[in-house]
Amino acid sequence: MMNYYMAEQAAKDRLNEAREMAAQARLAAMASAAPEPFRVILGLALIRLGRSLAGHSAKRASSPRRATA
Repeated sequence: MMNYYMAEQAAKDRLNEAREMAAQARLAAMASAAPEPFRVILGLALIRLGRSLAGHSAKRASSPRRATA
């Protein structure tokens, strides 16, 4: 039968190992991530520009409307 101290230490060790593995996976994912293509960056910039030019009236227009016949 394992005492509580040993069980707690084993759990802490496994948790530390899992955290290390997660950190390594996060670093690997960041290193392999390709930068966004220029067309995506340009498209998002144009969307932001359009929204800023439209102002507050465009934001209010997004409320649900009733269909009229």
